[in-house]
Amino acid sequence: MSRIRLHSFKILCLCFVLMMVATGCEEKERTEPTKKSTESKESTVTLASPKAPAVFPVLVATEQPDAQLHIDVKTWDTLEQFLAQVQEKEAQFFAAPLNVGANMYTKGIPLQLIHVNTWGSMYLASIDSEVRNLRDLEGETIYLPGPGGPPSILTEFLINKEQLDGKIQLAYGAIPDIMQQLANGTIKHAVLPEPALSGLRVKLQGELHEVVDYQSMWKSTFGEDLPSTGIFVHKEWAEKHPKEVADFQELYRKGVEDIHEQPQKVLKPAADLLSMPEPVISQSMDKIILGFKDATTARQEVERYFDVLLQIAPEAVGGKQPDDDFYYDL
Repeated sequence: MSRIRLHSFKILCLCFVLMMVATGCEEKERTEPTKKSTESKESTVTLASPKAPAVFPVLVATEQPDAQLHIDVKTWDTLEQFLAQVQEKEAQFFAAPLNVGANMYTKGIPLQLIHVNTWGSMYLASIDSEVRNLRDLEGETIYLPGPGGPPSILTEFLINKEQLDGKIQLAYGAIPDIMQQLANGTIKHAVLPEPALSGLRVKLQGELHEVVDYQSMWKSTFGEDLPSTGIFVHKEWAEKHPKEVADFQELYRKGVEDIHEQPQKVLKPAADLLSMPEPVISQSMDKIILGFKDATTARQEVERYFDVLLQIAPEAVGGKQPDDDFYYDL
């Protein structure tokens, strides 16, 4: 009887060991996907961006099969939303007008510029066929998207440059309102960015024409391109994740190259994001100037741009040039 009990005990122990091994294998199988999921999560970053051309290269880059980084896109519509996203650290990377990033930096928010991607891409347009240059607008009113921003400041710079101070009036409104009034003919002249301007071109079927290309104006004045928008990163996060920053830069650069070589690749994702028809995006691509320059390489052009803003509206940049730490350097 004791042998039977001993034998039964051995069998019970063996069953227990086998059960533990089996359970361990199941546990391993359950934990391995979790590990993979964590690794996948670590290689994913978020870009917070306005609905603007700065996001186009990311829309293309995310489709690259050999990408080392997955980029989620989160959009913002107002500067208040952008500020909240930065303060709450809802993203690692942020697309914004250069002066907005500089303003936040000089106020103590530790953002660093990693590259500039959008140049010019802003135009003074008119529905008056007689208007061909700025001097033709003496006694007229130009409508701009909000006071104190780059469109307003650069238009004031241009008016001063052409010695037309006091001879041209400036008025302000929201971009949708300005577009609607131009379409209705209640106003004649306005400064608009792309691709919004192309949307209006399509709607007016040739009645709208360019008077000033701000990129061309800037280049004829300074011999440089006009920097407009860049990508910023949280300094603390960037210090801990240099590889992710480098991967992001490389992906973005490839995205710009892809758009230059095959612009049709960005049409559908851009149209979906901006809620615009693909033909409008297609027409705008010839007017949108995308070009990748890392912060160190672009610094001279950015500082020239800030100098002009500081001369006319110092508060637009935070009252001073950002120091060395503003420009991210790997």
